[in-house]
Amino acid sequence: MGTSTLRIVHVVSSLNGGGMEHFVLRLAEAQRRHGHDASILALRGGPLADLARQRALPATVLGGRLPARAAHAALAFARARPHVIHAHNPTALHYATVGKLLTRARLVFTDHAQTRGIIRVPSRFEWRATDAVVGCSQDTADKSGAVGVAGNISVIHNGIDITPARRTREEVRAEFGVGADPPPAQSPEPAGPSGGAFVGIMPAAFHPVKAHDVLLRALARLRDRGVAVTVLIVGDGDERDRIHGLARELGIHGKEARFLGFRKDVPDLLLAADFFVLPSRDEGLPLAVLEAMARSLPVVVTPVGGVPEVVRSEEHGLLVPVDDPDALAAAIERLARDPALRRRLGEAGHARVRDDFSFEKMTRKYEQLYLGLG
Repeated sequence: MGTSTLRIVHVVSSLNGGGMEHFVLRLAEAQRRHGHDASILALRGGPLADLARQRALPATVLGGRLPARAAHAALAFARARPHVIHAHNPTALHYATVGKLLTRARLVFTDHAQTRGIIRVPSRFEWRATDAVVGCSQDTADKSGAVGVAGNISVIHNGIDITPARRTREEVRAEFGVGADPPPAQSPEPAGPSGGAFVGIMPAAFHPVKAHDVLLRALARLRDRGVAVTVLIVGDGDERDRIHGLARELGIHGKEARFLGFRKDVPDLLLAADFFVLPSRDEGLPLAVLEAMARSLPVVVTPVGGVPEVVRSEEHGLLVPVDDPDALAAAIERLARDPALRRRLGEAGHARVRDDFSFEKMTRKYEQLYLGLG
């Protein structure tokens, strides 16, 4: 590509508050800092539209239905005159392909592992129009062939930058009435402001693949064993009502399971937690895991997608089998009863992300990819 200053349009299906959408906003923001003209084109709006405005990120929301949406997209691409169109899931790839036909821009697709049974599978025409396909983990790249990708697939691991918390740990924990810190004793005390609860966090969209139901069943087992644990469950999505209903059925709604909905203060919430949990049934390379590790939180996760490329069990966190609430409960109880283990895993996880998964490194790799497309 003949210029080092690029016009880049990132295409996403919505501006909802999931990890991928946050990732795209941060990537566009970093690219603008590097002197590129990066903008966002979203098929639908969402809570992150306000965040994009706050960060002065140019963002266009198409809205509406076909054919009006397609016409709006064509106009947006014509105005942007991009050198690079970067699609971030299969639905976005459909519109990004239209943009390439109109502008002759280079088309990049990042597979965030949403091609595997979650959304639509791209057509062969869309794959052929794509100039570069990137997997966010080696596992994602290896599996992309199953949905029609031909040729070489690059791997650019997700990276993160640390958004500083706005409040102190004590302030956030006081908001939820869980005390300053969990007790150091071998047997955790009951939750509450007097003793200090053992607090976990699960920030994830409410989709079946995230396995909120497994976490809830694990929390019910811990309650029955007298282990006091409170998990802050952050996010929204299609499964919300079903998951809330299950929590009520298990008798843990608002107690062991605290549902916070969509929040803009996730860095504050991470600071207030003692551990992170994500029992997913499938993943790409979840940014939420990297963010938790960067903040020295011990993580309890499943060995799916690219997670084992980041987390070595017993070194950076605890890996538990998929769909196994008993194993998940046992891992959480281990952390609750062993502060030294929490510290060791948290410190090792922090070093792992600092050394190998920085957002700056990842941004430069995408820049090199764009410039190498010719």
